[in-house]
Amino acid sequence: MIGQWLQWPQGADAASNWATEYAKTASVQWRGSVARISNVRNFTYRTRDDFTPAWYDADYDLNALTSLDLVVSHWAGESVAHVFVSFGFADGRYLAVSIETRRRQDQQYSAFNGFLRNYGLIYVVADERDLLGVRSDVRRERVRLYPVQLPADALRDLFVSYLGRIEGLNKQPEYYNTLFNNCTTNILRHARSVAPRLRYNWRILLSGHADEYTYRMGFLDRGISFEALKARCLVRRSADACITEGYSEAIRRS
Repeated sequence: MIGQWLQWPQGADAASNWATEYAKTASVQWRGSVARISNVRNFTYRTRDDFTPAWYDADYDLNALTSLDLVVSHWAGESVAHVFVSFGFADGRYLAVSIETRRRQDQQYSAFNGFLRNYGLIYVVADERDLLGVRSDVRRERVRLYPVQLPADALRDLFVSYLGRIEGLNKQPEYYNTLFNNCTTNILRHARSVAPRLRYNWRILLSGHADEYTYRMGFLDRGISFEALKARCLVRRSADACITEGYSEAIRRS
């Protein structure tokens, strides 16, 4: 019943006046082990509301996938954060995927409104300079970048799971739901595709604690305490830092 209630009516998005950052959705075409992804977002932000829209198409080879990072960006206290992932490739590129509310130009985000069928669900596929840069350098949120420990085959399966979900939403759009269909519940859905032992936990609902749950489940570095790991994985950016081509490398050095 919940699944049917979350389904977006076919054709309803055609008439929607989407906010600029959600105007285009990613799509995927496979050629063997290579995924051709269209509409990878790469906005250049000067302020929260002043930006230059841009998208590009690119190829990503499944066999060149080398890493996964969990991104936790706190924007309202310790218990509230936006959580997403970033896939790393052997050629030094990173592809971030953020599960968000697809809003119209006349809509603002509201957790309460998210309980009702007000927003679409969108997987924003973007360059790290866009999805991470706007949070670390423009909004000045507390962004942490956690390297996730996964076997190579599980990492590839997870990437395929994400891309499959993107194509699934292109065929059958869904409503976002603050409780049942949000960023963390969908991340858990993908994680369970490679680690079925994972279960829903209160830290999934209180998204600011998603990193702690991931640590407790053994997918982050357990060689140090969680508090020490949090300190180590905090992205530190100076006030005069610029979001340049070397952004991904720079935040990992920090």
